[in-house]
Amino acid sequence: MLKYMNTLLQPFRSCFSRQATFEWFVVIVVGFMLRSDHLGVTSVIRDLSLNSRCYETLIHFFRSSGWSTQALRQKWLQVVRQHAPLLVIQGRVVLVGDGMKQAKEGRRMPGVKKLHQESENVSKDDYIFGHLFGASGILVCDSRKWFCLPLFINLKDGIQTIRGWKKSRGEGETHSHVVQMIE
Repeated sequence: MLKYMNTLLQPFRSCFSRQATFEWFVVIVVGFMLRSDHLGVTSVIRDLSLNSRCYETLIHFFRSSGWSTQALRQKWLQVVRQHAPLLVIQGRVVLVGDGMKQAKEGRRMPGVKKLHQESENVSKDDYIFGHLFGASGILVCDSRKWFCLPLFINLKDGIQTIRGWKKSRGEGETHSHVVQMIE
């Protein structure tokens, strides 16, 4: 298992300007895989039994200029294409996309917007304050089952972005956020 993980993670070395930064990346990836709860960096430190002095180092890793999310994203796509057993139908891989609205209490949080909530349930408010996430993945399979391997997730701007989407040709409807995300 460790040899296979090394095979998957080693191509990411080129995304980092220093060897130490890459090694912290590996620690974080393994920590996220093994963590027992969802408390962020604290979970990684606790579940990997790291010294508590590593907390600030791990926090600084996420703000480091020694790597970029764009480079990591491009490398992730290459690794998936090389190693994942992709589901191919009529010569094309199958992509899966979805959007999620996550309600947030704080209105002054970064990215929190007023979002329209589509629901047939009259007990829900028409609008909520929260984040709009867009995610895309690719279907991978083995002989027994298929599952979605995440490729990309990001925070969308909110209702103003949705209203600004171009109209589809010949129709008065806007593209859904999933279609826009894949485009």
